Amino acid sequence: MDASATTPSGTAHVHRCQVRFADTDAAGIAWTGRIVEFALEAIDAWFRARLGTDWYELNIDRGVGTPFVRVAVEFRSPITPRDMLATQVRVARLGRSSLTFAVIGRVGERVVYEGELTSVFIARSTGRAIPIPEEYRAKLV
Repeated sequence: MDASATTPSGTAHVHRCQVRFADTDAAGIAWTGRIVEFALEAIDAWFRARLGTDWYELNIDRGVGTPFVRVAVEFRSPITPRDMLATQVRVARLGRSSLTFAVIGRVGERVVYEGELTSVFIARSTGRAIPIPEEYRAKLV
């Protein structure tokens, strides 16, 4: 994380999805890797809602990547295909080039997972970290 990181006070975004049978493992609950995908899908929806762009446009059209450098997820309760999952996304920390998301997955009021995921803005041409572009930074605080 950048030494100059701040904690924004912005509102959270909630992304909803129906858990499917294809998301489960042999135990009949959501497969571990799929839970991380649920978080990433919610963050991608956050990008579209909050910044007016998605990862594909950002990467291909603008030459800016946002690879994740840290993913930490704690599983609280099983998720099954009977569940409608609501993942809340908010910015936890904002650095010079890094962005840390706090995610909470819920089924109703029951917390099923929590995590923090950190991405870094990079120039695709060089693969090196860049400051978060001002047009996006202004929408993050």
